[in-house]
Amino acid sequence: MDFTRVSRRSAKIHFEGLQKYPHELQLYHDFPAFTISIGELEQSMAERLCVLQTLEEVGNRGLKVGTEDWRKAVIEDLKKHNLRGFCKLLTATSLGSDVDDFNMRRRDHMSHYMLRVSYSESEDKRRWFIAREIELFRLRWLYLTEAKRNEFLILNNLKYNKADEREKQTAVKLSYGFMTVSQEYYVIPVWKVADLVRSRKVFIHKGTAYITNDDIISVLLASYRSTLAQALAYVSRRLHILDDDPRILGLVKGAGKNTREADYTNFVNKDKVDIRQLDTLAEISYPLCMRQMHQRLRTAHHLKHFARLQYGLFLKGIGVSLEDALQFWRSEFCKQMDPEKFEKSYSYNIRHSYGREGKRSNYAPQSCMKIISSPASPGQYHGCPFKTFDSPALLKALQSNGFSMMAQHEIADLAKKGHYQLACSAYFSHSHKGAEQILVAHPNHYFDESQKILMSKLVKKEEKGSSSFVKPPAEKVKSDAPKTDVWEDMGIDLSDVPLWQSPRYLLH
Repeated sequence: MDFTRVSRRSAKIHFEGLQKYPHELQLYHDFPAFTISIGELEQSMAERLCVLQTLEEVGNRGLKVGTEDWRKAVIEDLKKHNLRGFCKLLTATSLGSDVDDFNMRRRDHMSHYMLRVSYSESEDKRRWFIAREIELFRLRWLYLTEAKRNEFLILNNLKYNKADEREKQTAVKLSYGFMTVSQEYYVIPVWKVADLVRSRKVFIHKGTAYITNDDIISVLLASYRSTLAQALAYVSRRLHILDDDPRILGLVKGAGKNTREADYTNFVNKDKVDIRQLDTLAEISYPLCMRQMHQRLRTAHHLKHFARLQYGLFLKGIGVSLEDALQFWRSEFCKQMDPEKFEKSYSYNIRHSYGREGKRSNYAPQSCMKIISSPASPGQYHGCPFKTFDSPALLKALQSNGFSMMAQHEIADLAKKGHYQLACSAYFSHSHKGAEQILVAHPNHYFDESQKILMSKLVKKEEKGSSSFVKPPAEKVKSDAPKTDVWEDMGIDLSDVPLWQSPRYLLH
């Protein structure tokens, strides 16, 4: 597979025809050999990973794999994640044109192989990936018609013998009603259908299992599981090759996690963030996009519509309440306008984003994909700065944030090549020295990971010192409260920040 250095905007797909992918379902025997942009690869991996994580979550609800309720729950959850293409692919439904169908099958092909690499690192990851891919294959098989199933067997040269009429008549008599004459049966060695034997779903005679067309999936899954396990073991011994290709190393490392990113539409158990702490948070835990908008708001006391929407939903996601959000925006905007104008022109949109006006939808903070795809004109501050800023402007922003010259050029080079999320991941790594590399896919994910790192470092620092430190009640904290120097290890000067504003208490 060749990874080009072009941006998603300039990526063009050459239609090769559905003859390359004649069926909706694949066994992934052939390695994907075509040119693809990093942007499309990144998005395809994220979408497939979301599908696999959804399968795990639905299974954790107690729904039995393969049942009608399980199928419906998986598809409904995928629709909530706006995975229209994968929903069409999984349910064997056309996207409306041969070109779209071909592109979706191609993305299915390459995303499977890339996640193979991501999940081959350890035994636990390999086991998780195989289990999810087996569930995915079963789901897709259940949506195929009988004609499509037979076509799949023929295309993949899977020849399973069917019992002839004489053999079937004999087996029906011996089964005492377990088999019926009207049903067709495959004759399979019993060792290939251990799961069906375990659940007592097949009739066995002289080492042969008689299985129906619906149960042939068990034979396919046993073979697929074995092939996939061998492939993952093979890849695990060659992971060192990725060290020579920094373009995809970050993608592979970031995608190799079997925990889903937090649901930023659920704010019930979210810790409340005090708006007085936002300036401190912007310096230590904001991604560059949010930090730029926060600084602009503080200096110009105004943001245009799309910037207000992007930043406002981010604040909602980190734990700013509606009442505090109204107070925060009002305090800034009213520095250059009357309170009446603010209430008339701006407060409604803030309440709307919190689901208190209009159709009362629970709007989620925007993901990196959404932000990157949002067009931004000169003079606007929304969007992804790694995409919208030219090199001099980006270098200036990084320099003002205290990055070294080497870090500035590393991040700027990634952004110049169109690797916006990798640039943001590098920004995170240089902002948090010694932190594990992550793939940033959401601004709120960036914020949460930053807070985890900062809090863990503070806890370790306190454990080395006195263990009798107790947080005083918020209303009794004074501005001359004791200060901690743990942030010096991360290059952050908080010497003038009172204790109640320090990251030790940011989420209380």
